[in-house]
Amino acid sequence: MHIGAVQGFDGGRGRGMDAVVATARHAEDVGLSSLWFPEHVVFVRDAASRYPYDESGQAPVGRRPGVYDPFIAIAVAATVTTRIRLGTGVLILPQREPVTAAQQIVAVDHASQGRLDLGIGVGWLREEFEALGLPWARRGERTDEYVDVLRTLWTDEVADHHGEFASFTGVLAWPKPVQQPGVPIWVGGNTDAAVARAGRRGDGWYGWKLSADEVAERMAALRRAAEAAGRDPAAVGVKIGLPWGGDLAELAPYVDQLEALGVGELVVGPAVPGRDLRERLDELAALLH
Repeated sequence: MHIGAVQGFDGGRGRGMDAVVATARHAEDVGLSSLWFPEHVVFVRDAASRYPYDESGQAPVGRRPGVYDPFIAIAVAATVTTRIRLGTGVLILPQREPVTAAQQIVAVDHASQGRLDLGIGVGWLREEFEALGLPWARRGERTDEYVDVLRTLWTDEVADHHGEFASFTGVLAWPKPVQQPGVPIWVGGNTDAAVARAGRRGDGWYGWKLSADEVAERMAALRRAAEAAGRDPAAVGVKIGLPWGGDLAELAPYVDQLEALGVGELVVGPAVPGRDLRERLDELAALLH
C-alpha cells in the first residue's frame, strides 16, 4: 500500500513557501507516494459551523490558521520534484467558478507533468462561503454539476454544457490535461452523500480519520453506489487520510488493516507543533519498509 503525507496548515507558523519546497523535496526523497495540500480561503473567528472530523467541533488549525492556494503551492512543489504525486486535499469545489477552475487545474497538471490528483469536497465552514459571497445551500448539487463541467472542458474539442449552475456553448478550452481523459478526481468526505458522489462520479473516494471498521462500512456503501450508477466498483479507488500526532511506528497495524481491505493509499497528516516536519516524514517513510 502507498503512503502519502499532508503538507498541513502553515499560515500561523511563519514557515513560508520555502517550507513547501523543502517538504516536497524531502517527501519525494524518502519515497512517499504523494503530498497533499488542503484548501481554505479564510477561516472565521467564533464560527458556529462545526468541524466534522473532531468531537470538539473545532478544526485543529491554531490561532492563526491559513494555507496557501493549493494550485500555487502545488505548482511550486512540482518545480522541485519529478516523481511524487501532488494533490488537493481537498479543494472546496463549489467555491470555485468551474470554467476558470478547469483551466487552472490543467495548468497545474502541466506544471507537474501529469502528477496532479484533484481531491474535492463540498466544504463544512458556512461562514467561509458567506465571506466569499457564495450560497451555502445546494453546494452538493453544484459540486456534482461542476465535476461534469470540468470533465467536459478537459475532453471535448468543442465543449457545450447546459445545466442549472453553469451554461456555455461552443467553448474552446485548450490545452487539455496531460492526464487523459482528465485529472483524477477524488471525492473527499465520510458522509453518505460524499461516498455516493464518489461512487457515481469520482475516480476515487478519499475518506478521513476513520477506524478500519468504519472504512470497511464506507467501502461497502461506495461499492453499492458505484453499482447503482452502472460502474465497476473496482474502478473506484480508495485513499484514507489520518491526522496523527503520535508515534508513527504505531500506525503499522492500521496500515495492515487498510491494505487487507483493499485501500490503495494511506495519507498521513504528521505535523506536530515544535517538530520538524521533515523528521516526521522520515519516520513516516519507515512504514514503507
